[in-house]
Amino acid sequence: MRSRFRFTVIALGILALAVPTFLLADATQVGIIRGRVLDESGAGIPGATVELVSGNQGFRRSQTTDATGNYTFAALQPGPYMVRASLSGFQSVEKTGNLVETGKTTEVDVTMRLAQAAESVTVTGEVPLVDKTDMSARTTVRAELTEKLAVTRNYQSLIASAPGVTNAAANPNVHGALSGNNQYLFDGVDTTDVTTGTFGQNFNFEAIQEVVVQTAGISAEYGRAQGAIANVITKSGTNTFSGSAKAIVTNDDWDKQNSTKNPITGASFARVKFDEDVWRYALTLGGPIWKDHAWFFGAYEWADVPTPFSTTASSASHPTGTGEEYQQRTDVKLWDAKLTFQATPSHLFTAAANSDPISGFVVQYWGTGFVAEREALTAQDQNSCGDKAGEESICTWQARWAGVFGQNLSMEALYAEQSGDIFVTPFEGNGSPIFSFEDNLYYNGATFDGYVKRPRKQANVAATLYTNLFGNTHTFKGGVDYQDLESVAFFTYPTNRIFYVTDFDPVSRNMTLTPGDLRVDFVDPAESVSTGKIWGFYALDRFEVGKHLFFNIGGRIDNQQADSDIGNTVIDTTTFSPRLTGVYDVFGNGKTLASAAYGRYYQFLVQDIADSVYAGVPQQANQDVFEWDGSQFVLVDQFRVGAGVTPVNEDLKPSYLDEINLSLQQQLGNTMAVGIRGIYRKWNDLIDDRRFVNAEGNKVTQPENFGDELRRYFKGIELTFEKRFSRNWQASMNYTLSRSEGNHFGNYTTQHFDYPTSNCTITGVGTIPCSQATENNQYGYASYDRTHIVQAFTAYTLPLSWVSITAAPSGFWQSGLPYQKQRNFTSNGETKTYLFDKRGSHRLPDYYQINFALEAVFKPWGPIEIGAKGEVFNVTNQETQISNASIRLIPDSNFGAATARGSFQTPRQYRFTALVRF
Repeated sequence: MRSRFRFTVIALGILALAVPTFLLADATQVGIIRGRVLDESGAGIPGATVELVSGNQGFRRSQTTDATGNYTFAALQPGPYMVRASLSGFQSVEKTGNLVETGKTTEVDVTMRLAQAAESVTVTGEVPLVDKTDMSARTTVRAELTEKLAVTRNYQSLIASAPGVTNAAANPNVHGALSGNNQYLFDGVDTTDVTTGTFGQNFNFEAIQEVVVQTAGISAEYGRAQGAIANVITKSGTNTFSGSAKAIVTNDDWDKQNSTKNPITGASFARVKFDEDVWRYALTLGGPIWKDHAWFFGAYEWADVPTPFSTTASSASHPTGTGEEYQQRTDVKLWDAKLTFQATPSHLFTAAANSDPISGFVVQYWGTGFVAEREALTAQDQNSCGDKAGEESICTWQARWAGVFGQNLSMEALYAEQSGDIFVTPFEGNGSPIFSFEDNLYYNGATFDGYVKRPRKQANVAATLYTNLFGNTHTFKGGVDYQDLESVAFFTYPTNRIFYVTDFDPVSRNMTLTPGDLRVDFVDPAESVSTGKIWGFYALDRFEVGKHLFFNIGGRIDNQQADSDIGNTVIDTTTFSPRLTGVYDVFGNGKTLASAAYGRYYQFLVQDIADSVYAGVPQQANQDVFEWDGSQFVLVDQFRVGAGVTPVNEDLKPSYLDEINLSLQQQLGNTMAVGIRGIYRKWNDLIDDRRFVNAEGNKVTQPENFGDELRRYFKGIELTFEKRFSRNWQASMNYTLSRSEGNHFGNYTTQHFDYPTSNCTITGVGTIPCSQATENNQYGYASYDRTHIVQAFTAYTLPLSWVSITAAPSGFWQSGLPYQKQRNFTSNGETKTYLFDKRGSHRLPDYYQINFALEAVFKPWGPIEIGAKGEVFNVTNQETQISNASIRLIPDSNFGAATARGSFQTPRQYRFTALVRF
């Protein structure tokens, strides 16, 4: 007993030392099976042997129950497991199909009877859908459903299927948070863009096993996210060889034509259809390297994706040399590789890597309608993960270990490196940009020649101790997390020069110069490199009190540091985040759970604010200005951006939100669950960049935390229903009723508090103090607020003797986005907005969309499947106005009118897939 007590004390000491962690520190990729072995009276049986066997990988573990009959198997790969309990004098009991999921606990209790004629009993195991150890608002989108649905082939579309997600784009708004407030993980590795907070990497859709989206009530393991934490779990190899090959084809000519019109001009929004088959190919293969010990999985996807031909702007003065056609043709390559090694039954090693180079983008960075010829376009390679455009390398790689020490202690460790690079170069030629005053168009040169790079190194360690204290089971957990961040930007003009001239002839390639025309030479181009470091720690205790109560009490401390590109420390802040959850197991069987939770969540402000506010190395800014005097260019001015003009606010800290959420979850049978959840969120210490003119006449920007002057709230109720695949069908449905409101919806920069001593003139209003103009009618609904959202994803499989047919209808109905009457005005050379009525006082119409997929699969030879899948998006061809980004907001007779094709739903589209699986 004394040695056991000594071991417990030592383990707790190790845990206390290992408790520094931060954000996703640990973002665990394994799960737990635990339970009790009981006799017929319900008393725990000590000393029983419990054996665990993996259904996919075949490895085994065993242990004996403690004095109260408890057992715990930690650090388990996701998948099905068999649990067998045995003890002399009792029937052995075998429970099959117990499902382990990432970061969840599967409770498997075993009741043993005294031995009679039969020596063993086999029963169906547990498929948990509610988990008292994790009552977060958690949506798991599994491949077994998404492979059947008509969905966009990216993980962002899967995130949008969770309740509480609005503005369902690549970077959604979640529970009132901004689009740059989410965390994007791949197998627990943080891939969020270190500067913008948006997604930082694309991913091979075929490699996704599931996407776990947590949006509220999140435990202390996670931090630095005020929106969703989205963890993409990739597939792993098993003891059975499996693979797939798909050929996916679309053609714009098959799709329905746009029928909408510009309500102001009457011009049709019909597009020029592009009749070309666009093929995408995807391969996967996985299996054993060493049966029961080592496995591999790999996926590769490639596509050559052309777009319809576009045309540059035409000039009336040079009709033969402008209005040139060009085409974007992107080269897409997405691959993923994973090795898994169960070195011993208690130690698991994983190595994984992936990359997502997409090259061939063509962008009008001068602005649509201002680019006169192909030479003025910019080419872009995205996430090339190399040292130059077109070069391919690994974007993310990781090495992970999970181990179990005895029956009481488990640990995890991770090291990973991730990068996401974008290169911009001239699309054609490499000349200096030329702006013509004759037609206000750009010629001859691209907007950018340069790159951004956002590399990240990260490492973490976590430890978990399982023990009994005062008759109750406790799970103590803590960990250490470290991240090293960089944000690199380098932008120049081709030849570091731009001309502003009377005219330019695109045929002769000659400029027409008159006195007063300008040549601007940009001097001393250099990289802007800011750096950041993150340290943190968390500690928590998950414990039971009696048969009905369960608690998760924890907290985390995070330290964020950042240095600007001139070496100034601009961020150095430490925060504390308490997290508390209480669960009441109504009937004591783990099926009916009521919970209440409080949590504090801080934003991530390291590199964004270092780059956007405190950058001192200018990009395309330091310049010598030359003026044409009739015979030559003469130097007339020199402009240098002073480094460190913005004074550092040493008291600046990240904003935080306080969240309260209440939930009730009910598991129905073994495959269904329903739930209801209420959520309230309030933001505090919001940051804004106060702007003013100092005594020397210079404009100064000062970021500060503000109190009640800046407000943001979210209130919501969510209903959920989940049905795992059984009896040939599966489903995921949810409804959200919510409100997002306030007067501050920017990360760090809005027009609040700008130039308080200046006067501004607004059309239709007159001249008033700028402070009055910028604050008028600012409180109201966020631009991404939706009152109602209903989503449904279902699939039914009809197995016949010679073919298996799956029909998968899905769709949504949701409220339209808000908008208001407004007009832009200028204050100290900057554009501001005056709101004529309350923010969000008008709404676009409600709308819906139905999608449908039909798949037929044949099995001609053994395990080999050959099939075809057809998908229809927007079956009923709705074209409701849905975007508030391209509508007329000026208060006149055309207020609210859509001015772009993209303001409406995309008409009906088709996609077809041929597939082989085994």
